Formats: sequence, C-alpha cells, structure tokens
Amino acid sequence: MNEIRKRFGEISEQYDQEREFLIPCFKDFYQISLPLIAERTAAEHVLDIGAGTGLFSYFVYQTNPKLKYTLLDISPEMLGIARKRFAGLSNFSYLEMDYREKGIPGKYDIVISSLSIHHLTDTEKTSIYQRVYKALNPGGLFVNADQVKGRTSAIDNFYKAQWRRSVIESGLDQASIQRAFQRTSLDKFAPLAWQLNELQRTGFQEVDCIYRYHNFVVMIGTKA
Repeated sequence: MNEIRKRFGEISEQYDQEREFLIPCFKDFYQISLPLIAERTAAEHVLDIGAGTGLFSYFVYQTNPKLKYTLLDISPEMLGIARKRFAGLSNFSYLEMDYREKGIPGKYDIVISSLSIHHLTDTEKTSIYQRVYKALNPGGLFVNADQVKGRTSAIDNFYKAQWRRSVIESGLDQASIQRAFQRTSLDKFAPLAWQLNELQRTGFQEVDCIYRYHNFVVMIGTKA
C-alpha cells in the first residue's frame, strides 16, 4: 500500500484531468448510479472510500449537495486536491487512513468507491466488503465503480488490449500514458461474478452489476 500511496501522490495534480482520457466510458461510469443515490431521500451521510481527489463525490454532490460527505483515502496529496475542490463547504470532512488496516469509523447511509478496491488482494476485498457492510446503516446503499477481471484469460487480455489502445489514441501526452501503463502493476483484478458473490455472502441484498463496459463495472448492494 506504500507504493500505491507514492504512485498516486505523484500524480495527484494531474489525476482529474487525465480521467476522461483513461476511462473510455467516463460519463456513464461515474453517473450511472446517481439516480439510485437520488432515490434515497432520507439519506444523510455518505462515505467515499479510496476517495482520491473526490471525483466520485463531486458527481454525487451534483445530485444531492445537502448530504454530509466523508472522504477517506491513504494519500494526503490526493485528499489535498479534494479539499481544494470542496473548499468552503462545511458538509465535507476528510480521513487519511489505510482502510485495509482499520475498521471504518462512523455510520453511513451511502458508501461509494471508485477505482480503489481493485488494488486489494481477494482476501482484502472480502474484508473491505465486510467493513462497508458493518459501517452502513440499515437500508444503506453501497456503490462500487471499479475494474474487474475477464471471465477467461482470452477475454481479460482482450479488455486490457482494448483499454491500452483507447488510451494511446485518446490524445493524452506520452508521459502520462506511460505512467498510466506503469500503474497497472498495482492492479489486482478479480472476476465480477466472484465479487458479486462475496457481496451476497457478506449479507448485502439487491446485489447486481448495473453497468459494464469491458472491465469497467458498477456494482451495487443494499443492507436490509
């Protein structure tokens, strides 16, 4: 996790402006879950785990600016960008911590995450799903927008090749492209079906994948 802190700290200033180049389905990926979040009119508190610069929280904020947001991340540099993004807003708070090593403090009505959990081992993925479930209030919603492994090696290689091609053709500068390719060494993708099953085993209900574009997916689950 020290390597993740280092790599993402180094690119914190460029992170947001690179997203649309690196995520070919950028708009749908971040916005597909917003109607579900908007339906939860009684919700008060949102936790964004692996929040980075607060990009996912920004989209949710556009849907409901009255929610209380807690952004949790291991990188102080990334959270620094988030603080600038939401400067002057009293309903935002920040937690710098490694969510693998500690329980999630507090209780929340909605927990969101984007492009973070795929850096964990399978055992750590199961653990964070359990911690998220415990941190949710009854009726709470979990949204995980992330990347997954293809069902077969051939399909997985196809997804990765298509992503690399889209990045190369995106117009992003060569230095940023090379850094993005190097960061893939930190990835620990797991199959979608396995992760949905782990969410169900943890106790989540209404578990589903509500969006998929190659290996970019959005998973959801609710707490009864």
